Amino acid sequence: MYISPIIEPKHIDMEDFDNLAIHKVAMAELERIKEPHRRKILENFIEHAKAETTGDYEALIASCSEKGQQYAVYGSSEFQKSIQPQDVESMKEFYHMLIASNVYLIHGEAEKLIVGDDAIHVEFIIHQLYPGEIIPAAFGFDFGEEGEVYQLTQRVATTFIFDEDGKGCGEHSWTDGETRPEQLRKEDPRKVPEQFWNNPIEGPRKKPF
Repeated sequence: MYISPIIEPKHIDMEDFDNLAIHKVAMAELERIKEPHRRKILENFIEHAKAETTGDYEALIASCSEKGQQYAVYGSSEFQKSIQPQDVESMKEFYHMLIASNVYLIHGEAEKLIVGDDAIHVEFIIHQLYPGEIIPAAFGFDFGEEGEVYQLTQRVATTFIFDEDGKGCGEHSWTDGETRPEQLRKEDPRKVPEQFWNNPIEGPRKKPF
C-alpha cells in the first residue's frame, strides 16, 4: 500500500506535468508485492494507466476484459454519469472518444494506492488537459474555444475492478463534487506537452502560435 501526505488540490506548472506520474508510483509499489494474483492485477493496472495517458488505444483496450465492463461515477455531473460504459462495446467507444477528443493527457498525484485481491483503489489529485472548444459541452461553462488549453485540477478516488484473469472490468470513481469553473485554469498553449498537439487518433492539431 502506498500512502503519501494529503495533497492540496492546486494546479501544477506545465514544467511539472508528467502523464506517467501514477504509472511510476504503481511500478514502485509492484516491487513490494509478492503474491502472484495481486502482482498480476497491478501489472494490468500499470499497462492500463500507461496506455490511457499516452493515448495508445490498442494497448488500452488490450488491458480490458472482454467478459464484461461496468463504470460508475459519483459526485459528478449528470452528463459525466450518462457517458459511463456498461458493456464491452461501449467501453471501447468511450476510450476511443477519450483519446480522439484529446482529454487523455492526465497527471495524477497519488495519495493512496491500495492493491486488493480483485480491486485496486487509487486516491489522487487529477490534472487533466482539456481543449478549450470542448469545455462548454463537457461542463456547461460559457468559456473555452479552439486553440485554448485548460488544466482541470480535482480530487478523485477510483476503484479499479478485475476479472479472474486479472483483466480490468470496470472503474467506480468518486469526486469532490461537480466540476467548478475555478478548477479549470487556462494554460499557455506553448507550454503544454508537445504530445497535446499530435493526437494519436485524429492526427496533428492546429497550434495557435
